[in-house]
Amino acid sequence: MKNISKILILALLLGFAFCKKDKKTDPVPTPVPVPTTVDTSYGKLNIEFENVAGTNALQFNTNYVNAKGDTFKVSKFNYFISNIVITKNDNSTFTEIESYHLIEHSNPSTSIVTLINVPKGSYKSISFTLGVDSARNTAGAQNGALSQTSGMYWSWTSGYIMFKLEGTAPKSAASGKALIYHIGGYGGANKAQRNFTFNFASTTANVSAAIKPQIHLQADVLEFFKTPNLIDVSTQNFQMSSNATAKMYANNYADLIRFEHVHN
Repeated sequence: MKNISKILILALLLGFAFCKKDKKTDPVPTPVPVPTTVDTSYGKLNIEFENVAGTNALQFNTNYVNAKGDTFKVSKFNYFISNIVITKNDNSTFTEIESYHLIEHSNPSTSIVTLINVPKGSYKSISFTLGVDSARNTAGAQNGALSQTSGMYWSWTSGYIMFKLEGTAPKSAASGKALIYHIGGYGGANKAQRNFTFNFASTTANVSAAIKPQIHLQADVLEFFKTPNLIDVSTQNFQMSSNATAKMYANNYADLIRFEHVHN
């Protein structure tokens, strides 16, 4: 009987040993090394579009006087900025990818455009377009700033509204004393895009991993009414199509934006 018990115990011990030997264990994962350095060859740059009326911040539903002496109020002020390029002191350039931005005065968060992955260095100038290039005007449904639900797209005639100014003026002969300027047209003799280039004079925008400079620009709504064409709101109070008149208004916003300074 004792021998039988010993035999059973021995069999159990051998079985346990074989089971333990056959048991598989998961491999220990190899730790992923944590980067110890940060790429300092790139940085960011901000561009601020401050909307103004002369020397004052633009305020909706506030009386302003244009160059002809007519009083008017603004209730909407939107425009597209696209194809931003900044130039270094050595004349090399950085071009923003997918460079389309809608500046809406009713939405202050749109007033700052941030460029990312900008090579470090000192930049002396900036170029951009007010409006949307012809390629994107004919590219169909799009997202982001170019969403056709933004109110800046003519669904009835394919194309973006480059610039939109709405308000009222006592001398306007339109219904409700309205002022409505929706300026579009992306190709041909009457295209409404206008290009801007600003040199920073004696200063530079110094981009690094530690410094994010800000280029401060101002868009002056009063400029729209005076140069090169003096606007008479009693008769020139409505535009919502692409034609020679739209081109005239586009020529007036060709000097809408001015360079102020650079913050480093």
